[in-house]
Amino acid sequence: MTEEPLRSPTPSANAADAFDELRREVSLLHAAIEGLTAAKDKLPDYSPTLRKIEARLECIDRHVESINDKPAMRLTPLTLAAESYEASRSFGAEDRKSVGEARESLARSLGLVEGMIKQRRSTEEQDWWVTWAATGGLLLGIFFALISVAIVT
Repeated sequence: MTEEPLRSPTPSANAADAFDELRREVSLLHAAIEGLTAAKDKLPDYSPTLRKIEARLECIDRHVESINDKPAMRLTPLTLAAESYEASRSFGAEDRKSVGEARESLARSLGLVEGMIKQRRSTEEQDWWVTWAATGGLLLGIFFALISVAIVT
């Protein structure tokens, strides 16, 4: 069904033909090898570029190692979450304390202001009572004076 290709040309009956064929194949191989060598000689020299790349990679490796040595790189997400929770609790407690102190200070200040207002009101009220008492005393004095004048006459 399928024919297998022949692996080598049919052998010639003459030894001289066989040597000529071998000579041609060897010369083809020789030309191919010379072509490859010439192509290799035409390739640019990448050694300086590769040395620069290697130096940069070593610098990057040192930098990565210095980063890996940092304490933060050893933290896991669970540790970070626990530390942030604790920090929020402690800062929250400080905030609550500050708000409580501010509230107490505001209450004291409002108490002082209310005391001043009450004192001012009581002073005004006292002035009002003194004015009415003086007016009442004056009217009562006039009334007694009129009565005493009426009795004496």
